[in-house]
Amino acid sequence: MNHRASSRERILQTAKELFYHYGFQMTSIDDILRVSGVSRSNFYYHFPSKEALILAVIEQRIAEFEAALLPSLQNRQISPADRLARFFEQICQMQEQARMAGCSFGNMTASLPTGPGNEQYERYRQTLSRLFHRVEEAVRDCLTEGVHAGQFRNDLPPAEMATFLVASLQGLLIVAKAHQNTEALLCGLSVALHLLRLPGTSATPTSPKHSRHENTKPCR
Repeated sequence: MNHRASSRERILQTAKELFYHYGFQMTSIDDILRVSGVSRSNFYYHFPSKEALILAVIEQRIAEFEAALLPSLQNRQISPADRLARFFEQICQMQEQARMAGCSFGNMTASLPTGPGNEQYERYRQTLSRLFHRVEEAVRDCLTEGVHAGQFRNDLPPAEMATFLVASLQGLLIVAKAHQNTEALLCGLSVALHLLRLPGTSATPTSPKHSRHENTKPCR
């Protein structure tokens, strides 16, 4: 890797971490330069503005998320119920690894200003919106297969259930961030899997495994 490519990656990695933990509005270019050790001229060589960097970070985060998590929902070697449980388990593990910092996409969305005069942020919102739709579609397809296989309830449209699950997951991640443990996240996801169960059956999808985080208590 040449020096320019290395510098670009250092900028991206630094910005990704700072934006995640402090928000992109609270993170300045000076903060990124200080932590990354990249010069100002080198920064502007790779990114003409902070806005261009923010978009690059969002796009990289999306690519990493899709590569790491979406395949679990699309793995037809296991049942739809176990795919969904595995997806939830990965979310819990990622939260532990990120020190309960919440969903990076939820954090970015929550930090977007609203109201007139904020057109510059519309591109970020649209990019994040497409990502959430992509997750909903993957969950919907998994649920549809589960309904056809007799694993999930069939009295609610899979698309509506997927929207509810993705929205609920975002709320649970906020609560986990506030409590700094995965207790509510694990309980909420276990309840979600139970509610998806086909009425009148006793088979329940495997619940997400309990966290090993020291502040996490069993779901009561």
